[in-house]
Amino acid sequence: MQTKNANPPVRLTGRHIVVTEAMENYFRQRLGALHLDYPAILEIHGLLGHEKYRHRVDIILRCNRHITIKTSSETDDMYASIDQAVDRTARKMRKYQTRRMRAGLPRRKSVRRTTMSANTDNESLARIIIKTPGAI
Repeated sequence: MQTKNANPPVRLTGRHIVVTEAMENYFRQRLGALHLDYPAILEIHGLLGHEKYRHRVDIILRCNRHITIKTSSETDDMYASIDQAVDRTARKMRKYQTRRMRAGLPRRKSVRRTTMSANTDNESLARIIIKTPGAI
């Protein structure tokens, strides 16, 4: 169940375009589909722009732990741009969540093996195992 990112404040800004109520509702609906609790979103800023035939959407998420996620998309249709930008945002959020989960896992200790000859009576080879701390 989604608890942290239920209703973050959303600001929409239009560049060379009037943001209609339908665009704003679609943008909020698509962002409401983000079901990830990490990182916790503090604020969402959406920039909708129009230049000649290009419709550009920039999404800036301010999250906790000083994480800022910026994504952008540019297509011929504004709604397609919103879809692409939200999908990219979800992918970046999953990336941060995976990084956080992997950070808590114990690391494997690597073992480096070397062989060297020992000066013993029977001239046998002795194996020495050297453990390197912190290596993967």
